Amino acid sequence: MTCYAEVENAVRECATHATAQAQAEFGLAVTRELLTADGVAAAAAAELTEAGARAVSAAADGAGTASAEQLRVWIGEIDEGDLSDGDMDPDLLRAITALEAWAAYLEERSPERIAALGIALLEQADFEASGAPLDDFLAPPETRQAYERIRAALTEPAMHGSEPRAVWENSITIDAVDKAAVRRAFVAAAVSRRLRIAGAIALPIALVVGIVSAVSGRPVGAFAFGVIAALMLLLVVFGVILRRVATKAIEDGMGVGSRLTVRIDADGLGLDGGFGSSRAPWNSLSSAVRIKGTIVFRNMAGKAAFFVPGRALDDTALALAEKYIKRDRTRTGDE
Repeated sequence: MTCYAEVENAVRECATHATAQAQAEFGLAVTRELLTADGVAAAAAAELTEAGARAVSAAADGAGTASAEQLRVWIGEIDEGDLSDGDMDPDLLRAITALEAWAAYLEERSPERIAALGIALLEQADFEASGAPLDDFLAPPETRQAYERIRAALTEPAMHGSEPRAVWENSITIDAVDKAAVRRAFVAAAVSRRLRIAGAIALPIALVVGIVSAVSGRPVGAFAFGVIAALMLLLVVFGVILRRVATKAIEDGMGVGSRLTVRIDADGLGLDGGFGSSRAPWNSLSSAVRIKGTIVFRNMAGKAAFFVPGRALDDTALALAEKYIKRDRTRTGDE
């Protein structure tokens, strides 16, 4: 049997001897998990002011990219908006405590903060188990699995010459600005750049020629003007249809209020959202570029394969993706 004190000490020991990378990956994962746990959003809406609830949501979205200073701003807004009168929902309290521990870790890089997050995970498992016995804390499967997860994340030895499994991850809640940016990128990708340039040059010239021909009074001039006008009308109709198709596609896969998670690791790009889950190995992609509020990942044929709201990846994450794409293209060339 393992008592609670022994389990807690073991968690502290694991955190102390973990690598900086393992500490950061585990700490961020636990912080996000507790901030997005079932019931946290509802409890925040009921027990915090509107500003406080917004801060909880913002922290859940931005924990992976926000600085310690920004996290402190959100924590301050949550504290100022506390309406619970000392009787806060346990899931919400645990989420806020995790956010404070993560902010402190970013400031201090202290393993004690990671241990605190591990202990918070154990407390959540204890709650789910309806109270584990203190003299045999790992008897319930919930607490045992939580402890095994902590130990694996913080003590798993790094394989020589291998790259980390999880390098970068971020989750956001899609808003109207994200949706509009992705829709514009989708429409732009559907019509080639050459075609847009040719249309922008040729159509005005053709329209002027058609008008001149029409006012000349010759039947052929009127006919030419009619043909040009019909082509322009067809172009407008095509644009409207394309926009509606894009709107439907984006609404189905990336509607306002839906969650999007982006993962970058040594093997590829992972996306999870309303559209399901997608994964692309780096050797299937040719580039990743930021275009007007959207990040576009292109396949080896140079065509757009994935569209991601720009705020889902910061510049560091985008540079990391580009590095992996370039690495695999170099490997392919060597082969």
